Amino acid sequence: MTKFGYALETGRAQWGKIVSGSQFIGFFSRAEFRNLNDTRNTQEPSRLDDMIAQAYGAILDQDRFDELIALAEGSITNPAAHRELLRRKRDIETHFETAEKLLANLQQPERDADRPVITIGPDLTVKTANEIAETMLGTLAGTSLEDLLIDADTIQMLRDAVAGRLQDWPVVRMQKTETGKQVLLALSQGDAATDGKVWRLVGVDSVWRPGASLAMQSLYALTPSETDVLSLLVEGYSPSEAAQARTRSVETVRQQIKSMITKTRSKGTNELTALARAVAASASRQSAAGGQPTHDFARFQLRLKDGRKIDYLEQGARDGEAVLFLHGCLCGNRMPNAAARHFAQNGIRLLSPARPWHGQSDGHNILLLDPKRYAHDLREMLDQLEVDKVSVVAFDVGSIFALTCLPELQDKVSGLLCVSAQPPMRSFQDFASAPPQQKLFAILPRVSVSLLSYMAKIGDKRLKRDGPGGFAQTVFGGAPADLDACEDPHLLDLFWQGHLFHVENGSDSFINDCRFVASDWDRTLQPANVPIHFIHGTQNRSIRPERILAFAERLNARVTLVENAGHSLPFSHWKHWVRFLDPAGSN
Repeated sequence: MTKFGYALETGRAQWGKIVSGSQFIGFFSRAEFRNLNDTRNTQEPSRLDDMIAQAYGAILDQDRFDELIALAEGSITNPAAHRELLRRKRDIETHFETAEKLLANLQQPERDADRPVITIGPDLTVKTANEIAETMLGTLAGTSLEDLLIDADTIQMLRDAVAGRLQDWPVVRMQKTETGKQVLLALSQGDAATDGKVWRLVGVDSVWRPGASLAMQSLYALTPSETDVLSLLVEGYSPSEAAQARTRSVETVRQQIKSMITKTRSKGTNELTALARAVAASASRQSAAGGQPTHDFARFQLRLKDGRKIDYLEQGARDGEAVLFLHGCLCGNRMPNAAARHFAQNGIRLLSPARPWHGQSDGHNILLLDPKRYAHDLREMLDQLEVDKVSVVAFDVGSIFALTCLPELQDKVSGLLCVSAQPPMRSFQDFASAPPQQKLFAILPRVSVSLLSYMAKIGDKRLKRDGPGGFAQTVFGGAPADLDACEDPHLLDLFWQGHLFHVENGSDSFINDCRFVASDWDRTLQPANVPIHFIHGTQNRSIRPERILAFAERLNARVTLVENAGHSLPFSHWKHWVRFLDPAGSN
């Protein structure tokens, strides 16, 4: 079998090595290799990012992926297969350590659709301007930059740049037509045109829109006043300019910036604004796609005795019957607006804690070895909220925690609904029919944690880059029922915001969830005197219904199958599980 450290041959494609110094960093096709060598000095980060992703994707083509699964499965009883797997793991881990270092230095590119873009000719006449440039800066095709209130020094600098008299491309300032505030635009060489050369002026910052403020408030618990300051920082204001614009003292603004850095766990103002720009770009794309922000929830935090914090949402009636929702690895911890209104009208108080490492909840290393220890956190949370009895609803990986914690919480739990639950992984073949993305990440922990970490990070980068529009196909490709659910703009927005919620504190949340799925967690299950009910979609491509039926039989649990529902059942078909919260079986 071909070692991963050497050239791969996939069909007719020949793969060669790309070497940085003396270190191997990936596989590329020979055509891409030539292209990279020809353009390496001008390569855009987005292009290089894509090439790296595609290169390592070659390792995981279907044939080699199946081969790796067979090796991992065979290594349990076959010493030769075990040695070969270890050899491949060493190769892979060395490669991905290098790749992670390279990726850490790549910046996420902005999208032209999210910022002003102007093309100009040698005489500084505007050839084209996108909609944002027209609205924000008043630029129209055929007008001259000299007519746009640009000072004489800047005009001369632009003339020198397009004439080739400057060594570096300049960054210039133009004024917003409505506010007079200056916007930064970077000049670069455009494509050759039939009537001569063209140059591009592209806004440095994403456009801040109301949806970005709502997103930052929802994701990081920022106050409206803080997001007002943040919007100014993103648009290029200094703290003193922001203070002046808001008629506040500079010290007040600096304190707000410090608070936002703490809440978002950023390393400083630059990282805070970079994060905000990414959210602004996503909010812009979602707004263009017709998605609407949701408001039917409230976000809170509480402190545990050991100093860690739990981040949680509440939906429905604040004085209603408590229901504890343990979220999964997908889709977040917030129910659709219609469900929230139903909760409020029917006296249900949904409490949705962000599990450790998710949202702004702190992790705890002991949980990696013993997930049932999460019961202590949940008990303390319920005690602080003065909740004596709850129904528990668990989705996906959340069911692992619910089932392992149930014996420790049975005095507080009246019943457990496992919706689209994650059963134990007894064999690699258990995931044979799952969508590629989900199958991959379920198995990777048993192959290589380094590979898992790398793929999680690059997957997150690409999801953030593509925004909600690319989310459905990336996550649910091959699962028609879930793709149908994503046709609902509100659900797609919910799933997208859920993804951002999962990775607020980095990739550890996703990586650790994958490790839980691949572990032997079911060997620690203990009986509990609490009724268990599994609710599962007949069209669930992530977890086949027959696996749930077998697992439920082992636990002597009830099963309800929901026709035409996929893995996203808790959100797309929420009425089918909410009705079981009532002991009588209906609402």
